Amino acid sequence: MDRVRAKSVFPALYSLPFLLAAGLSILMLATDKNLQTGFGMVSSGYYAHWYAVLAMGIADIAGASLLIVLRSRTAVKLGIVGSAVLTVALLGAILTYQQLGFASAMDMANYLFGVTYYGGDIRYLYDALLATDIGTVVIGTVGLAMTRDTRTPSGPKDEGKATSS
Repeated sequence: MDRVRAKSVFPALYSLPFLLAAGLSILMLATDKNLQTGFGMVSSGYYAHWYAVLAMGIADIAGASLLIVLRSRTAVKLGIVGSAVLTVALLGAILTYQQLGFASAMDMANYLFGVTYYGGDIRYLYDALLATDIGTVVIGTVGLAMTRDTRTPSGPKDEGKATSS
């Protein structure tokens, strides 16, 4: 595949991890009762973290849409930045441990990303979402490097020089 075609195809392919992340978010929203109720603290509506995951899923869908529609390096760069922000937000959820009644940030991190099963339906979903977000940053960065324009900038022309034969 030539570089010109790769430049237009890569953004569309790069949208796939965003769609995977959105799918994981939807699965979490639909199945995680702890996320929906804040471990039983909310009896009507949904808990604030549920809305945060909803916003992350919407951001992933918006990112995938932009990549498919624009098919540009700028869209890929925005995707990398967006995935990095979502990764930080997902890891930042650990700092909200007190809102959910955990004794420490480490307990919250273990709940979200650890191997200890706390009940509920989220086992490995947060791990998969975090891995997808990190992978999306890496894939985008590598893809940008691989589709970079390698032409050398043209220097000053030798217009005033005469050639002698």
